[in-house]
Amino acid sequence: MGQQEFEFQKFRKSGSLLPFIITAAVILLLVLLLRNCNSANKFWNGSSPNYTQVIPVFPDEPNLLKPIDTTKIIIPDDPLKRRIISNLLNVYVQDTVDLKGFSSKLINVYLQDSIKVTYYADAYKRVQFEVPTNRRKDLKTSIRRDFPKVKFVCNEAIISSYQTKTDPGFNNPDHDWFYNQIGLYRAWNETMGDPSIKIAVIDDSFDPKHKELVNQIEKPWNVFEYSNQIKTYNNKLIHGTHVAGTVVGEINNGVGISGVAPRCRLIPIQIADQNGMMTTSSILDGIFYALKNDADVINMSLGIDLSDAAQHLTDEQQESYAKTIYKDEAAMWNEVYEIAEKEGAIIVQAAGNSSVISSLDPMKRSKVSIIVGATDRNDNKAKFSNYGDGVDIYAPGVGIYSSIPNQEFDELDGTSMASPIVAGCVALIKSVNKDVSVDDIKKLMNETGENVNGTNKKLIRIDQVILKLTAL
Repeated sequence: MGQQEFEFQKFRKSGSLLPFIITAAVILLLVLLLRNCNSANKFWNGSSPNYTQVIPVFPDEPNLLKPIDTTKIIIPDDPLKRRIISNLLNVYVQDTVDLKGFSSKLINVYLQDSIKVTYYADAYKRVQFEVPTNRRKDLKTSIRRDFPKVKFVCNEAIISSYQTKTDPGFNNPDHDWFYNQIGLYRAWNETMGDPSIKIAVIDDSFDPKHKELVNQIEKPWNVFEYSNQIKTYNNKLIHGTHVAGTVVGEINNGVGISGVAPRCRLIPIQIADQNGMMTTSSILDGIFYALKNDADVINMSLGIDLSDAAQHLTDEQQESYAKTIYKDEAAMWNEVYEIAEKEGAIIVQAAGNSSVISSLDPMKRSKVSIIVGATDRNDNKAKFSNYGDGVDIYAPGVGIYSSIPNQEFDELDGTSMASPIVAGCVALIKSVNKDVSVDDIKKLMNETGENVNGTNKKLIRIDQVILKLTAL
């Protein structure tokens, strides 16, 4: 036996080898810990780990929005005082991204933040994450930076319907005054609308049993309840019923008046919860439902309430903000409207009722939708109407008579009332030429419209548009 082997046998017999074994085990453990630390450092730096620490729980169904938690609504450090939901972020990714795989990676990269998935949609790839309120702002920046396949990261904004209710009673026999102002009766000599043209109204609620709407409706949808059951929650919500009646209310049914395009069909899409609250995500769900069901025209009488901005910002300041804030959201909305345009749908939007520059709202900055301001009976810009270069056309929006829930009628003011008038006109235009583009329609409306007092904009004259269109 050699000397070294003899020494080893001596150590083994005496038990003195144990300290060496323990020391080696400790060293090995330290090496493993250091390797894990290095992996963790790569992990937190945003690179993809080779294992998953947390498997996110996805909702049972896509597009299943959670009820709005009103206790989480805040006004952050925002010059326009826009309300958002403080613990939610909407992340929009490239079309090729697997949402579940992406979400798993993101959750694990920000493991210390305990992020959860609350909602997802494969149509226009998007995921909504619940995040710590005190981390929302930082995560909004870091997610965009750390994940190259993320297109936009946006807050979940609270959206308002544009409505100013009046109380003139029904003693004014001239409820059809705006029909004459926009030349609607003359346009009807050519068309009252083609039944193949579908107008989607994306709004807070609808009374599906109202006599003006009951025979006009097809494929209704309630976003928050994820069903075809549209409702007014015991007549508490009235806005969408009025808007729908204005655009497509039935004619010659013995009640009320009629819509601008009474022979066209209505797809009513309810995007408010029972409290009348709407969000960015519910609007997007409404738009993609409309596109899936082949809508030709989409009316959106909604947007951000900017009344606070009107009180403390000059026009110059508003123009500056319109170019510098909410840029991710403006780009996202523009991309969505471009998708709608490619699908053959034209989006018509109310400019807003805050008497500010319309493009302050990121929803209103795209050139591929039609932004509508409101006028009064004397062809003046309505005092409440938003304005500026972003407004494409004006239409009557003061004292507009239309349906409200429970078989009733009322006069309302607002760009919400002007927008469905234009949406109805667009439906008449598409009834004559279904392939006309949004740019062509804007050009026709501005070439044939009447001057709006005090602006460089035009009031729609649908009779002249139809006349020119049929002469082409």
